[in-house]
Amino acid sequence: MENSDSAQLGGHAFQQIAVTTKDLPRAITFYRNVLGLKMLFESNNMAFFDVGGVRLMIGLDRSRPAARPTSVLYFDAPEFLATRSKLKALGVPFEDGIETVDRKANAELNLQQFTDPDGNALAVMGWAKRS
Repeated sequence: MENSDSAQLGGHAFQQIAVTTKDLPRAITFYRNVLGLKMLFESNNMAFFDVGGVRLMIGLDRSRPAARPTSVLYFDAPEFLATRSKLKALGVPFEDGIETVDRKANAELNLQQFTDPDGNALAVMGWAKRS
């Protein structure tokens, strides 16, 4: 069997990421109005959003278990503190504190997790100047 680089996934981008919801209108409101994502279209109990050129599909699944998902979607936040503050003011339920995952001479890479109304794990992640 021939091993071709194009047949493997290294170097390929994500085309679409999917999460589920038990309440599609509520999820649309959260992702569009609270997170500010551009909604592309809605079809067949699914809503599609643009996240930096990658589609995020929110699909209706009323039988979804209540257990917390194991994946986390990290949103790039170049203005980390300003983005976090605005989302917090809009009612985003941030968990725990800000976590620093990398440090440079004058900046640190921070992240903070939160959930959508269905408990899907999300986070904002970005660099902030060190004091």
